[in-house]
Amino acid sequence: MSARSLVRSPVSCSAVNECFTYNSRHSRSFYQCPNSIKLQRPQAGQMLLPRKLRKSTRRQTALFTQRQIISNCCSDLSTTYTEERPNYLALNVLQDQSNVKQENIRKVLVILNPYSGFRSSREVFYKKVQSTLKLSGFSMEVVETAYAGHAKVLASAVDLSTCPDGIICVGGDGVVNEVLNGLLGRDDLQEALQLPIGVVPAGSDNSLVWTVLGIRDPVSAATALAKGGFTPIDVFAVKWIQAGVTHFGLTASYCGFVADVIQLSEKFRLQLGPFRYVIAGLLKFLSLPQYRFEVDYLPLSPERNPKLKASTENFHDQLSDGSKVKRSAQMDSSTGDNWVTRKGEFLGILVCNHFCRPAQGLLSPVVAPKAQHDDGSLDLILVHGSGRLRLFCFFLAYQFCWHLLLPFVEYVKVKEVKIRPVGSTHSGCGVDGELLQAEGQPEWHCSLLPAQGRLLGQHPST
Repeated sequence: MSARSLVRSPVSCSAVNECFTYNSRHSRSFYQCPNSIKLQRPQAGQMLLPRKLRKSTRRQTALFTQRQIISNCCSDLSTTYTEERPNYLALNVLQDQSNVKQENIRKVLVILNPYSGFRSSREVFYKKVQSTLKLSGFSMEVVETAYAGHAKVLASAVDLSTCPDGIICVGGDGVVNEVLNGLLGRDDLQEALQLPIGVVPAGSDNSLVWTVLGIRDPVSAATALAKGGFTPIDVFAVKWIQAGVTHFGLTASYCGFVADVIQLSEKFRLQLGPFRYVIAGLLKFLSLPQYRFEVDYLPLSPERNPKLKASTENFHDQLSDGSKVKRSAQMDSSTGDNWVTRKGEFLGILVCNHFCRPAQGLLSPVVAPKAQHDDGSLDLILVHGSGRLRLFCFFLAYQFCWHLLLPFVEYVKVKEVKIRPVGSTHSGCGVDGELLQAEGQPEWHCSLLPAQGRLLGQHPST
């Protein structure tokens, strides 16, 4: 501080003289320790400190006393002195950031499925996720599901004003599907569709959040939720024509072998958890039935999808001569908004809303590589034929993302799909890991909704 500033500042001369004038009393207290912290002579039974340690202790004590005197002097000069304090825990910074205003608090409803995966969703949420969300300004009401379909009931009856910032699902793709169907079954459909859905992966498979948001573990999910932002996503509907029942989905719909595996795996849910799909798949593979379907689909126009015409023609060239003439004639009449019909045996029929990468497994292959979650179209994969050898070849090629190169696999981007089982073929249809049961020979109609939904969080590359 310069002399000019000292003259202009409203500081008394006595205070300045007291702090900067030599005083024997101050000098003694400056270099000597006060009685309260004076080092005592070691008594009997006490360990004598080494000489270097005693000197170091005296220096630290003198430095502490010096800081006390400087602090007192600064208080007399009506100035402030800030002592540097080390930041031992990064949690203190998060706590400071959590002191947000009341209007910035994000109110959400957390629906937790305690039976998802290995039944570890409680531990995942309360130990790995809850603290991060609280420090990020989330006000959460946590509700645990008690039975199958409970999440749908909660989402259909919740007051949206109590959770205006969204619903967070802790579990697998099944609980997300239930929440989606509960929201879209409300009377206030437009408001419910705009309510974002957050996902904390803790289930058997979390293909949705892994494919769309690039999130594979609960900690990354909590970080993405804390950062905020939204991701638009298409919503498709699967309607049972005869009964007028509609079910909504975000990932995929499937018939044939995969639907049979979903149905059989429910018997091993409690015992095997996520491994139930492997056991059910092996058992169904050993007793593989024949699946016959009639499939009608409305393809995208070549203007919107230039690769559609070339890829379909290549598939027709690989078929046998007898069926090629019949199917080529159908394809010639399918330009514009005309429907294309496929009849015969199919090992599987998959309708994908995004490229469907499973979160479990080492290779994590992609089912529909051309699909996007917000492109306004569906991706249809038809696995023609029957037999264990063909099914084995398909799944082996799928592990290396070569399945679309097989001559019996048809891949096309479509607007709508109609599927009708023929004969004794299993009539169920799977949607996002859940099986829709139907009686008789139903007709399933799969199409996109005109409006998009929203997911909480964004992909790290966004």
